[in-house]
Amino acid sequence: MRLILAELKKIKRHYLLSFSMIIVLFSALLAMFQLVAASGTVRGYLPLTDGIIWNNTTLAFPFLITFFGGFLINREFIDGTLKSNLIIPISFPKLKLTKIIVTGLATVMFCFVSLVCSFVFSIILHYPMNMGDISIAAKKILITGMCCYIAVIPIILLFTAKRNSFLAGALVAFVYGFCGIFVADTGLTSWYPTTTGLTIISYNPDLLSYHLPVAIVVLTVCVGLSLLICFKKKEVLI
Repeated sequence: MRLILAELKKIKRHYLLSFSMIIVLFSALLAMFQLVAASGTVRGYLPLTDGIIWNNTTLAFPFLITFFGGFLINREFIDGTLKSNLIIPISFPKLKLTKIIVTGLATVMFCFVSLVCSFVFSIILHYPMNMGDISIAAKKILITGMCCYIAVIPIILLFTAKRNSFLAGALVAFVYGFCGIFVADTGLTSWYPTTTGLTIISYNPDLLSYHLPVAIVVLTVCVGLSLLICFKKKEVLI
């Protein structure tokens, strides 16, 4: 817990948070413009949140979460704090796990900001909403966001073994998420890690190819793979 609190203090006023908020805002703005520009589509609060969920899942979150988590771990290389682990008994895997947990907390914050954006933009566009709609939107945004988080943890861990390699990981994660555009609304939605959240929330109720057990198994495999990568070596690598 002390390590987590220390990490939260480090990023409290860091530009990484501002950068992250800009990406989340861009995702929501894009959804708003897409909805307004589209002709013959149903408009309203829930359709807007569906657009935000889609953009988060396929464009923003895989890249953002990977960049955020990778940046936190990479700082240990840049700041030279890994050397202190030779004196202070904190293993690098434990340090990585702490930063992954902090990234998860940040993902919850990203989801909350997305929800706030949906609320504000709906007021601007005069879309009616109620507490029931907001509750549904909050649940969907959070579930899909956390599924993206779980899906990219292996990428974060794989691309933080060396200094500055997290940038390549962020690029891989962007492509990884972007490919979800072609997977969603197909029979592979439940099998593709970043789109498992769409299955869990039944993003498209008319689609019959959602398989909840498959999505849960895929996410479980991602968690297991992440733990395997994180703890495969116990020594600190300098």
